[in-house]
Amino acid sequence: MLNGPTPPGIEPFSIRHDRFCNTLKSSDWDEFTKSTDDKQKIQFVYERLYSHGQSSGDGDNIEDEPASYKNGDKALEMKKSGTDYFQKSDYRNALNWYSLAVLHCPQTKDWKIQLSIIYANRSACLYHLENYDLAISDIQRALDHGYPKDLRYKVYDRKARCFLATKQLKLALESFKATIRSLDDSRLSFDERRKRQLDVQIMLTMLDKDKHAKNGIIETGTTKLKEPEVDGGRSDAYPAFSNAVTVEYNETEGRHAVAERDVPVGKVLLVERAYASVLLREYNHSHCTNCFVRLMAPLPCPDCERVAFCGEFCKRTALESYHAIECSMLPALFSAGVSITCLIALRIITQQPLKYFINLRPKLLNHTLRPRGKHEPDNYVNLYDLVTHREKRSVQDILHRTHVAAFYLYCLKKTNYFTVDCDTNRRLTDDELFIGSLLLHHLLLLQFNAFEVSELRQLGNEQETVFIGGSIYPTLALLNHSCDPCVVRYHLGTTVVVHNIRELHAGEAITENYGPMFMLHPKEERLQTLKNRYWFECNCIACCQDWPTLEQMKTNTSLRIRCSHCKNSITVTTETMEFIVHCMVCSKTTKLLPVLKVLQETENKYSVAKRLMDKHNYEKALAEFMALLSLLHKHMVPPFRDYHLCQQAIRQCMLTFGNKL
Repeated sequence: MLNGPTPPGIEPFSIRHDRFCNTLKSSDWDEFTKSTDDKQKIQFVYERLYSHGQSSGDGDNIEDEPASYKNGDKALEMKKSGTDYFQKSDYRNALNWYSLAVLHCPQTKDWKIQLSIIYANRSACLYHLENYDLAISDIQRALDHGYPKDLRYKVYDRKARCFLATKQLKLALESFKATIRSLDDSRLSFDERRKRQLDVQIMLTMLDKDKHAKNGIIETGTTKLKEPEVDGGRSDAYPAFSNAVTVEYNETEGRHAVAERDVPVGKVLLVERAYASVLLREYNHSHCTNCFVRLMAPLPCPDCERVAFCGEFCKRTALESYHAIECSMLPALFSAGVSITCLIALRIITQQPLKYFINLRPKLLNHTLRPRGKHEPDNYVNLYDLVTHREKRSVQDILHRTHVAAFYLYCLKKTNYFTVDCDTNRRLTDDELFIGSLLLHHLLLLQFNAFEVSELRQLGNEQETVFIGGSIYPTLALLNHSCDPCVVRYHLGTTVVVHNIRELHAGEAITENYGPMFMLHPKEERLQTLKNRYWFECNCIACCQDWPTLEQMKTNTSLRIRCSHCKNSITVTTETMEFIVHCMVCSKTTKLLPVLKVLQETENKYSVAKRLMDKHNYEKALAEFMALLSLLHKHMVPPFRDYHLCQQAIRQCMLTFGNKL
C-alpha cells in the first residue's frame, strides 16, 4: 500500500486490529471464513464492533473524537505574526502567516469582519509580491465578508493598482472611482483625505483619456497547468491512451498495453486524470486538497482548518462532493492512523452520492478482468474491474481489510451520506452493507493499483522526487511492470502523463516500473521485492537475461552490436580487431567501423546535453538526449551503460515538466 508515516501520538490501526482479533474465538474465525460474500464479512465485523452499543475494547468507538473546529484566538495570533513580518517588508512570511489565519478563522457571523481584515491584509502581501490576480480575488473576498466601510478606500485603491498592473484599464478606472467614493466614509483627517483624493483624481484623468480604458479590457486569469495532447490523437477504446497504444488480454499477463505502431522516443502515450486522489496529511495547508497544486493564497473550508483549496472551483468541487461527507469524519480518520491507500478507498465512495453506486449495482455483480466495452477513465466499473488477487489472500488479510471497511462504514453512518437515520447501533441496511462491500473491494484492489503522486524538488543539479499524495488511475493501472521500463510518468496536479523513453516497435509491450529497476538493484533483490509487494514473479527481459546493474557495467568488456539486417544482437569484445562481424541469426555480416565511430561520438554528445541539463535548460537537453538515444538504439542492443545513462537523463528532463517546487 501507499503507506505514509503514522503521525506522532496516533495509534496505528494495526494495533486496534490486533486487539479486535484477540477477542475472536475459534468459532468466530470459522464463521468469518465460511462467509460467502463481502456483505456477510462486513456484517460479521460491524456487529461485533459497533452494533447494539457493543464495544470490543479496540478503540473503535469514536463517539468522543474531538471535532475539527476553527479557532479564532489562534487565527488572531497568526494574523499578528503576519503583521509583524509585513512591517519588516518580509512579504513572503507575512503571506504564509495570514494564510494560516484565513484557514483557522471561524466563518461565523461574529468573526466575519475579522476574516475580511485578514483577507485584506493578505491581499497587500500579494500585491507587493506582484501576484495581482490573487490580490484582486482576496480584495473581493474582504469586501464580500463585510470589510469595514472606513477602511474600504485602501482596498479599492489597491484593487485599482492591481488592475493597472495587469492592463485591465477599464476595471482600474471603476476601482479608482470607488476609491473616491469610499474616502467619504474614511476617518482620515481633512488634509489627508484631500491629498488622497487628488492622487486618485490624477489617475482618473489619465485613464479617462486612454482609449483602451473606454473601449475594453484585457482579460487575465490564474495560470492553470496545461495537459499535453497524446501522440496521434486518443484511442477510441481507451480514451486516456494515445491511438499508438492498444490493450490485449491473455491468461498469463491479463490486460496489458502494447504498441499499435512504431513510436519514436519521447511521445505522450497517456494523459489520465485521477479517478480519486488523497493528499498526504502534512501537505494539507501547502497544497490544494482537490488538485494538489502548490498554494500561494489558500482558501479555507467553512467548517474545518484541515484542508485548503487553490481557488473557488476546487473549493466548490470538494464542498459539493467528498469533503461535505469527510469534513466531520477527518478527526476520526486521522486518529486511526490508516494508510493513504485506505483513505483513497473511502474517497472513491465519498466523491459520489449513494444513488450513483446503487444504480451501478447490477453491472458490478460480475467482476471481470477482461475488457468490457469502452474503457472510460471516469467510469467506476473500469476501476472496479482492476485486479484484487482475492484468491491468493489469507483469511487474516481479508479480516484486516474488512475491519478497515467496517470502520469507514461506521464513520459514514454518522454523516448524512445515507438517507436513513444515522443510528450507528442498529443493524445495517442492505444499501449500507453494499457500500461496505465496495469499501472492502477498493481496499483489495488498491494494494496493487494505487500510485504515488509526486512533486519534483531541484537541489542544485540534483533532483529529489517527493511523495505528496496518492491516486488511482484505471487506465494507467493496465501497464505491466518491467525492471527495464520503456516509459516515464509525471504528474500535473493529479493528472498523470506518460512518455516513452525509448523507441517502440509495433506489437512491443509498453511497460512501466513498480519500484525496483535493474540498473540500481540486483536481480534477486528485485524479484523478492516484487513478490512481497505485488505477488508476482517478474519475467521481464532484464530478469530473464539477468542484466548487470550500472555499477557492474563499468567492468563489462563486451558490446552487443545490432545486426544491420535482422536487428538481433551480435556480441563482440571491446578489444576486437575485426572490421566485420557475423550474425548467428541471419548469417549476414555487419560492418563494425561505423558502430565504433558512433560510440566515439556519443561521449561528446552526452557531455553537450549534460551541460544543458546542468544549466536547467531541460527542453534543449531533452532534444539532445533523445537524438543521442536514437543513435545508440540504431547500433547497440541493451544492456549498455551509455544507453541507460542517456535514458536516465531523458527521464530527469521529463520529470521537470510535472509538479515541482
